[in-house]
Amino acid sequence: MTTTTRTLSSILFAAMFALTGCIEGPAGERGASGPEGPAGQDGEDGDAGLNGEDGNNGADGQTGNDGNSGLDREDGNDGNDGEDGQDGENGANAGDYDFRTDDPSAYTRIDRMGMPAIATAVITSKDAYNVADPVDDDAGTFVSEIIANVDFFHAALDDDLTGLGLSPCATAACVAAAAPLVVPDVLSIDVSGDAGFPNGRMLADQAIDITLAVVLLDLNTHPVTFLADLPLNPPANDRPFLANFPFVATPH
Repeated sequence: MTTTTRTLSSILFAAMFALTGCIEGPAGERGASGPEGPAGQDGEDGDAGLNGEDGNNGADGQTGNDGNSGLDREDGNDGNDGEDGQDGENGANAGDYDFRTDDPSAYTRIDRMGMPAIATAVITSKDAYNVADPVDDDAGTFVSEIIANVDFFHAALDDDLTGLGLSPCATAACVAAAAPLVVPDVLSIDVSGDAGFPNGRMLADQAIDITLAVVLLDLNTHPVTFLADLPLNPPANDRPFLANFPFVATPH
């Protein structure tokens, strides 16, 4: 090879080396880090996510137990009757009392008394009188006993009555005055007359004082209320009577 050829080859080889790079030599040391670059701009918002599917319905709850039945309440008390009714301010409702409705034949009579004190004071055969009826009185069954007992009272008391300045009646006159009231021995009521003994008998009537006046005193001289006006017996009950049914005072 000539010198010119060697020179040209060297030039071509150098040109090829420049184009293709040098043969890699050993790695050099790592250079120092460069300064941090500026922050990058925020990226755009991502698209909204899709809605999830509806969840499954929950299972039905268990049926509750039936509630307990309510308790029945007692009926309220009946109201009192009106102003014209049977009940009064201090009275009691007649519905609160249990009245028997048996036929009279279902009972045994142990006592009879229409006018007060007659069976007690002027009847001798009391058992026979108590089982008798007013029709027997009208038949005169007990008239002789009545006359005999009234006569006995006068024989025992006339002197005392006279000593007190009173005028006793004769037995026949007293019996005549009393007979319409005690024969028959019933308690009658004349609704057209004034109420009060002997036309009916109210609880506060001085019935015994009036009866004694009829049996003992001359009613042409003394009023029939003479002994009641004293009064001979207690003038009133120890407790006031009620104005309405059952009328009698509260037991004590």
